[in-house]
Amino acid sequence: MSRKPLAPVLALLLLLLGCGSPPLTPEEEAHAAYMALLAGDASLLGDQAQYVEPYFSAFAELEYLLMDLDGDGTEELLVQWVEEPGSYNGVFHYENGAVAVWQNDGAELSCRDYPLRDGTMVRQYDYGGSSFRLFRYLPGGETEDTALLYVRTAPDNDGDLRPYPYYEVDGKEVDEAAFQAVLEELVTDRLVPRGDWIPRNLPED
Repeated sequence: MSRKPLAPVLALLLLLLGCGSPPLTPEEEAHAAYMALLAGDASLLGDQAQYVEPYFSAFAELEYLLMDLDGDGTEELLVQWVEEPGSYNGVFHYENGAVAVWQNDGAELSCRDYPLRDGTMVRQYDYGGSSFRLFRYLPGGETEDTALLYVRTAPDNDGDLRPYPYYEVDGKEVDEAAFQAVLEELVTDRLVPRGDWIPRNLPED
């Protein structure tokens, strides 16, 4: 498969990393592509660049992780606004000279994606309560749900007149104690430690 022309920042990174060394592995090439994106070079995103670049401006306070989310042996890049994934969260996948956008959300402040330690993702939506959709990324960027938790804390949520508070695990009503136990087991106790997130530090002009 032919490769796309390398982006300027990425080309420089690859030159510096590969000068006098064996060819880069796919993992090293992916890492260089992600570092270029974090530095503001979105050219490997193709048509998606216009939707991503505004969130990677010099004024954005971003932090990132590298994790293999789909089990293919190559890490994905996870990016979020520092300690505030509701303000921005994104997931990017490198393959064959291009970066694919698997998640790019900076509009829905009440919804956010974040990873667990084993690479499972959580999409948490807070409105009249909270829902926690747990899912895994598959090769190609598709997703596969693994669990769904829901707690309703408002008396009326878009016409939903079920009693409140109301707790649900995978479509079945449970009591508060059972809900909290499952939430801790599947989400709270498996969160990525705050110290694992790496601040994006851009060079000063």
